[in-house]
Amino acid sequence: MKKLLYILVVGLIGLTACNDDIEIWDSAVLDYSGTYVVDLTDVDGNVHHDMIEIYNTAANVENEVIIDDHNGTIELRSKFSLDGDFSNFKSKSIDFADLALNENAIADAKPETAPTGLDQTASPETWYIKAAITEGKILPKGMTTEAGNVADSIYMKVVLYSGTVNFKSASVPTEYRANPDVEEFEWVFVDVAHDATKDETVVISGNRYTGFPEDD
Repeated sequence: MKKLLYILVVGLIGLTACNDDIEIWDSAVLDYSGTYVVDLTDVDGNVHHDMIEIYNTAANVENEVIIDDHNGTIELRSKFSLDGDFSNFKSKSIDFADLALNENAIADAKPETAPTGLDQTASPETWYIKAAITEGKILPKGMTTEAGNVADSIYMKVVLYSGTVNFKSASVPTEYRANPDVEEFEWVFVDVAHDATKDETVVISGNRYTGFPEDD
């Protein structure tokens, strides 16, 4: 399964998220919100244990969420606009052009070596630059953990889109240069291009984190 076989890092925020700015009881997506202990299963049947967090965007509107795996298996932190409600939801569109960027993927794609002048470009191939949910549901008290505690269950089928991330060189503003008298250059994000041959589908399933030590 391409990149998933090579990623071993599982981690537990900026972007457009405001989970620190808006208290959870003020969230317009409270029924979705929380931390979930999940298994991520790819099309080859490989299972990756992970944690994801779902929370409201800065706009704090209904059916618009951030899904963040905190640099876990698929390194996802992206906004999703959803149809339905927490019991039966999916992305409003699965068209690549309509989907929000995976901010982690864009940041990771930026070349480490700075450009040496203007009019330079870079287009690194990058995994999982966008994602869409084709099926999803959260069921209150929908499962019992291995330790015997009742918890909300979650199930999502997610399509991962890969391709290239395009950058161009630009001059670094004088005030940000190491030496103001020496011109420096940096990569600036331009856009992304989809490679449909690299599309992958994963299933994310598990339970809302209970907080009980025996479930850790």
